[in-house]
Amino acid sequence: MENNNCSVVVCTFNRINYLKKCLGALLEINFPDYEIIVVDDGSTDGTKEFLNGLKNKKIKTIRHERNRGISASRNTGVEHANADIIAFIDDDCVADKNWLTNLLEGFADERTGFVIGQTFYISKTYKGYFPERLVLNIGAKWPMTCNIAYRKKVFSDLGCFDEINFRNNHEDSEMAIRALSKGFSFNRAPEAIIYHQAINWSVRSLLNSAKNSSAWPILKKKYPHYYLRFNPPIKFGLFIAPEDYLYIITSPILIPLLLMRYIIHGKRDFKVFFAKWPVWLILKRYYIYRESIKNKVLMF
Repeated sequence: MENNNCSVVVCTFNRINYLKKCLGALLEINFPDYEIIVVDDGSTDGTKEFLNGLKNKKIKTIRHERNRGISASRNTGVEHANADIIAFIDDDCVADKNWLTNLLEGFADERTGFVIGQTFYISKTYKGYFPERLVLNIGAKWPMTCNIAYRKKVFSDLGCFDEINFRNNHEDSEMAIRALSKGFSFNRAPEAIIYHQAINWSVRSLLNSAKNSSAWPILKKKYPHYYLRFNPPIKFGLFIAPEDYLYIITSPILIPLLLMRYIIHGKRDFKVFFAKWPVWLILKRYYIYRESIKNKVLMF
């Protein structure tokens, strides 16, 4: 990697306890020259006061006076970044001490637009269960913005994260696919490790995640030759997560068995369980169908 400096962007909204751990880890990483840009997207939980009280010169804080969404927050971070390489980490994650070193080694040449790192839930050995698996990125397979670095040139050439069509829904995937469609390449850096902190999933957060798959009709329409580049769960370019249909059909038998397993593994939030089985599955199909009809794209 020809550059030895980096801007690290952390976007946050009402997650002060997660943020404190995230920043604590970032300040301990082994890297010669980096800045940390924290974008507070209108938090009301004391985050503003906490950030105002920080005295570390590595940390630069920018605040949105109203909540504008994750895409707008990332774009604010890009706008204020001074380095040629911009790394992203989520506020509920903690970085390995060699994270940036290993991540930036992936920039082999000028056409390498971005490098993807690997994300574990809690630890390398923890065996997560749904919905914990939603935040995993084993093998650095997917361009998730909890662990990724871009050349600033990608944003200056192509524009930033889409704040309209992808407000909270695969905006990270769209950015990476857009970069590929314009001739940039990418690398994976499994040695660049991020650990996702333990999450207290709520019914609301789980059901909100059901919208994620509805991004695929939009991505297929915008990038017909590139939307399958990262091997998403799509069969024949038509069926999004086709195993969901099997789960729905067999749910009268499957749900009691899954409930037993859920209890055996020590889980006790039955609202979350039934929000997934089957509400999450059905809601997910609804969002997919709605977006397919809206964009006139054949996907199920």
